[in-house]
Amino acid sequence: MIKLIASDLDGTLLQGTRELSEQVIRQIRQLKEMGILFAAASGRQYPNLRRLFDPVKDDIAYVCENGALVIYKGKVLHKDVFERPLAEEILHSILEKDGAELMVSGERTSYLQPKDPSFYDHMVHFVKNNVTLMKDIFDVKEDIMKISVYEKNGVEEIAPYWKKLFGHRATVVTSGYAWLDMMPMSADKGNGLRVLQRHFMIPENECAAFGDNYNDLEMLQQAEYSFAAGEAKEAVIRTAMRKTGRVEPVLEKIITQGGNWYE
Repeated sequence: MIKLIASDLDGTLLQGTRELSEQVIRQIRQLKEMGILFAAASGRQYPNLRRLFDPVKDDIAYVCENGALVIYKGKVLHKDVFERPLAEEILHSILEKDGAELMVSGERTSYLQPKDPSFYDHMVHFVKNNVTLMKDIFDVKEDIMKISVYEKNGVEEIAPYWKKLFGHRATVVTSGYAWLDMMPMSADKGNGLRVLQRHFMIPENECAAFGDNYNDLEMLQQAEYSFAAGEAKEAVIRTAMRKTGRVEPVLEKIITQGGNWYE
């Protein structure tokens, strides 16, 4: 029987919309009643996810910041942080690169030093993050979990540049069309799911996971029942057990079959 279900959001649970459907909210409630824990697994920050899942915000687990932060019932179960010298080296590189905006992830806020004021507006009004505006990004006092590069024209072509610079010292993944994330080497969604498995003593063969992008690969490998959703990358399709257009029909099948998965 499946006991834990983890799903990516953008491009997976959210397709063509910024809000969760009433169906998903209902399904999460039904899963809880069945003793099945739902986990939101995303590159997004914790406060952003809490707002998104507001009707069920205290009923789910959170794998935030691409696995660098895992929270359940308000308690931090796991947190990965950069060594400060490496974080500052990454920040210098982003500041020096034309067209690249940066975001620093703290536990409850995102720190920005925008090159273009429109980036601040984008983060506040479109992404809807908790945001702290900095005159000097190096004045961030708290531990840094993730550093993100935003390029509005897309990051696929520039990803090899960042992987060559820091891929041997940090986890470097694309996290959507315009986003590339860098975390400590130990951080990824697969490790985030592993934290939950250990905390709740749930084995891999009682877990399902959904994803569509490169930052979901480790999570899909960590679950017995893995699904490539939506317009998933080819590497995700190869990694996953099955492919599905949307997450909801699979959740419905698990619910109607009493928490089991049958062909």
